[in-house]
Amino acid sequence: MQRSSAGDTAPDDPDTGLGLLPRSGDDGTNEEKDISAMDHSAKAIKHPAGSRSLRDAIRKARLEEAERLDEAADQRDGELARLDLLKAELEAVFAEIPNHDDRFNLALVPSRPARLWIDLFTYVTVEDGANAYLFMRNSENGRRTLFRSTNVAETADRITDYVAAQIVQRERTEAGLTHAGVRSRSVPEEERPRVNTRMVVMSFIVGLLTGAVGLFAAVWLSVT
Repeated sequence: MQRSSAGDTAPDDPDTGLGLLPRSGDDGTNEEKDISAMDHSAKAIKHPAGSRSLRDAIRKARLEEAERLDEAADQRDGELARLDLLKAELEAVFAEIPNHDDRFNLALVPSRPARLWIDLFTYVTVEDGANAYLFMRNSENGRRTLFRSTNVAETADRITDYVAAQIVQRERTEAGLTHAGVRSRSVPEEERPRVNTRMVVMSFIVGLLTGAVGLFAAVWLSVT
């Protein structure tokens, strides 16, 4: 093995026999710190203090809040918010329903999933993931979707048409029952046989005479 002289940079590696490279200093670390400091300075120059606006910040916060409602982990709050918006659209419609018709009741129930009930059999819920309104109906054969839409105004229009159709159908049914009742009362009166008053009186007189004759015969036989 050769001894290293004063002019050599490093001794030979005893395992490989190769000379060791000179160790690098902290030049790379210092360069990274300088670049990071320059980035922060550039951002500060890009957004000077005078350009900040609270109004813009509030607007941005509202937009972010709306996005969080769409993507929030608590999906139930988003469903209730959408159903409450639909309820507000339908309140004026339900106020026009006749007072004697108690089938319809606009009620928002915070169940899981949340439901906006229209009547005893139909309700509106929000579809998972799609944020769409589902107009559902319960029947003996199970649940079925009557309508699906992501537009609140369109959904309110379809529900209004449904309520109107149900009211007309009930009016038609009640009119049919009333007509059938009038007919059932009028037909027996027309077909009812007339009672012969003269025959009734004659039968009554014959009955009295027969009774009197029988009574007279019984008395006569008892005397004789």
